[in-house]
Amino acid sequence: MKQKIIFALSVFLLSGLLISGCELFQSNRYCSDYDAEGFTLNETVDFRYSELYCNSEYEFRLSFDSLSDGRCPTGMWCIWEGTARVKFHVQQYGKNIVSFWLNTHNSLLTDTIVNGLHFEFIDLLPYPEVDVEYSLDDYILQLKISD
Repeated sequence: MKQKIIFALSVFLLSGLLISGCELFQSNRYCSDYDAEGFTLNETVDFRYSELYCNSEYEFRLSFDSLSDGRCPTGMWCIWEGTARVKFHVQQYGKNIVSFWLNTHNSLLTDTIVNGLHFEFIDLLPYPEVDVEYSLDDYILQLKISD
């Protein structure tokens, strides 16, 4: 009799853990399926080249894998200040991947709306300097995504 009570209690506790674990898992299901860095909306966030980022609230992933930096380096005289350009890829749950370019120069596209979310290019660091070479891994993109 004692074994039946212990068994029943164990089954009850295990069932409770499984149910609560499933609810926790499903609330973050979309992002937990990927090795991605999480972030929140409505804040300026630092993104690194070729990394995958995910927002579980809106169930979308973001990455950037193309970058060109034509800004006038510090210490050099230029006729035009130039621009840095970054290519983004956004995939929202149940929708196709959307790719787009954003720029640092205000006369070019610096923000856009994709699937109801506003993407705003804030800055690209480091700012180029004369005689300094940067690898793609050195760059940090500052981006603000708003709902």
